Amino acid sequence: KLSPTCIVEVCLWAALRMQSVAKTVIGALQYGRALASLPKVQEYYAQFPEKRVAEDHVEVILAHQTYGHVEGSEKNDEAVRLLLERYADDAIYLVFDLKKGSSADLWKMVEDFLTMRGGYTSGAFEQASVKCRWDKACRALRVMEVLPRKFPLRLGQGDFKTQG
Repeated sequence: KLSPTCIVEVCLWAALRMQSVAKTVIGALQYGRALASLPKVQEYYAQFPEKRVAEDHVEVILAHQTYGHVEGSEKNDEAVRLLLERYADDAIYLVFDLKKGSSADLWKMVEDFLTMRGGYTSGAFEQASVKCRWDKACRALRVMEVLPRKFPLRLGQGDFKTQG
């Protein structure tokens, strides 16, 4: 039987050998590294060692419309978490749609974030776009921003199809 670490390595190996979201994300993360290798950029950041090139110039956003939703796939959600955890030191974020049918855990995570910010009343909105990143210390997603919405996204419906 393979260890969990070995399984992760095999999954990533396989993902890099076909056209996959993982391959695209991993490739996009190289932009920050490429910028960091330029002499002028290295010269500038030598003056500001507390700053990181990636956060100043590159932000990879993985948009996952069905993350944590009953219409989605737990297997896909797990793969997204694996990518976020694996590349947690990079500027990679997950953006998902929070709405009716999203998991209770996601609703709680978002409501806890808004409550900590102050001025939020539970149940004040029915849907939102949520931006998260992997928190290495907690080994879980951490909410970075929330954009409550009154109307649902119109992707994939009527004349607004963007996929499929």
